[in-house]
Amino acid sequence: MKFEAMVRTTALAVLFAASLSACSSKNERAFVGGCVGMGASRENCSCAYKKVQATHKLDDINFGEILGTEQHRKIQVAFAAAVVQCIRENGL
Repeated sequence: MKFEAMVRTTALAVLFAASLSACSSKNERAFVGGCVGMGASRENCSCAYKKVQATHKLDDINFGEILGTEQHRKIQVAFAAAVVQCIRENGL
């Protein structure tokens, strides 16, 4: 019985994790993944994405089309500032 309960709990955890990742957009996964790759925590990277998303509507942007433009530069600057702000709010 213990084994069955453990399998059931594991299956629920996997489904929960999958549902969380399904809620994020392609751009969010890319931004947060890149941010974490640069050494920030996932919590602070997600926090920064939400802050920048509120003003720049990142989910609606095709970054392949704006790469190298002034809009792209402004988003990069805003994201870097948001990461710093989130670190101040949440700690490392």
